[in-house]
Amino acid sequence: MKPAEHSILNEGSDFYIYTPSKTALRTFFYPLRVGSFRYERGYRQERSSFDSFLLMAIRRGRFAVSTGQGEQIAGEGSFALIDCYDHHSYGALEDSDVLWLHFDGPQARAYFELINGKLGTVFSLRDPSYALTRLSGIFTTFHTQQRVSEPKMAKHITDILTEFAVAASDSTPSPQRQPHIIENVLSYIANHLNEPLPIDELASIAYMSEYHFIRVFKKETGYTPHAYIIDSRMHAAKYLLLNSDVALKQLCDECGFTDPSAFCAAFKRKTGMSPMEFRQHGAPSPDPADARP
Repeated sequence: MKPAEHSILNEGSDFYIYTPSKTALRTFFYPLRVGSFRYERGYRQERSSFDSFLLMAIRRGRFAVSTGQGEQIAGEGSFALIDCYDHHSYGALEDSDVLWLHFDGPQARAYFELINGKLGTVFSLRDPSYALTRLSGIFTTFHTQQRVSEPKMAKHITDILTEFAVAASDSTPSPQRQPHIIENVLSYIANHLNEPLPIDELASIAYMSEYHFIRVFKKETGYTPHAYIIDSRMHAAKYLLLNSDVALKQLCDECGFTDPSAFCAAFKRKTGMSPMEFRQHGAPSPDPADARP
């Protein structure tokens, strides 16, 4: 289809609209609209809300992108990732070529928040070719009227977002964002489950005060340190119950539970089974009544 908006050149500009299946809506990342536009300087788009996330790859020129985080400039070779459900605007500061994709999916917001929280709305990659190849592949599929495979489309979008997420994890942390330090703490916890693991010790590993450490740990993992340690110990206990015949006392020692009776009570609250029942029967099957439609 040809664009109908002002300040977009018809020649060399095309876009396509796709309606995902119900299977894609509940399972995959899916494209909604994809296009390659040649914008003239002065083009501007502003929306209070739109039904998707927008990925823009600036192949030539410069765009100003405004979101709730403020205005950022997207230059040649950079990407913009926009939550279109919130108020946003963007405009061409000079004649520009942009490859763009409106997409969504069950995990789209989680990916967006991870990437946006570390990289912001506009960012560049050291090597953008991998993401660009897959974005181009989505556009080419529609442009050349190939059969649309929803799993393949989902893989392309997943590949692009994962590439951005890797860049986010490799980015230099600011004082407020210290993912590698927290990753070091997670590794320490995994290797010292049989030890007490007091919070002040973990905070010292991260070179933070206890208060600041708890706040950063929760922001990066979604758990408080205490909850994460208990969960890790429970996972380790489940593994040993299913994959070894160690006695309960030894299992508690190896997983950091100091009181076998307290462990048994906590294990039953969490799983609905005693440790020995779990060892004999394995993890309980989910109740079909709890399954999503």
